[in-house]
Amino acid sequence: LQDLPDVVFIDHFLSRQETWDLQACCDVLLSLHRAEGFGLAPAEMMHLGKAVVATGWSANMDFMTAENSMPVRYELKPLERDLGAYGPGPLWAEADVDHAAWCLQQLARDPAARQALGARAAADIRRQLSPEVVGQAIRQRLQALGHWYPHLAH
Repeated sequence: LQDLPDVVFIDHFLSRQETWDLQACCDVLLSLHRAEGFGLAPAEMMHLGKAVVATGWSANMDFMTAENSMPVRYELKPLERDLGAYGPGPLWAEADVDHAAWCLQQLARDPAARQALGARAAADIRRQLSPEVVGQAIRQRLQALGHWYPHLAH
C-alpha cells in the first residue's frame, strides 16, 4: 500500500485540531470494529455530514441505521485468547470485509447518494445527540438513581 500515491500512513499522534482537519477532508469513515464503547469516530463523522460504513454491532448502533449510514454485516465469534484486559470468551463481531468493500464501492460510484446519506446522518445525530437530548437523558438517569439510592441525591 505504501507505493500507492493516494494512500497516506499516519503513524503518530494527532492533535485534536489535526483530527478535525483530517475528518473534514474525508468523504467516508470506515470503522470495522469488533466492539465499540460509544462510537465517537462514527458519531463525529456523521455530525459532519460524512458517510459512515461501520460494523453493525455495538453501541454505535444506538445512532446508526440503514437510513443514515451503512452498517456492515458481521458474525459474532468468541474471543479465543487473552487480549489485554479481555479474557477468552466474550463475543466480538467479525465484520464481513466483502460487504464493507461493497458498501465503499457503492458510495464511491454515487457521490450524490453518498452526500444524501451524510446529510441524513448529520440531521439524525444533531437530533439524537444534541446537548439538550443527552443532558435530559443524564438528568433522568440521575433522578432514577436518586430514587433507588437516596444517599446519592445529596
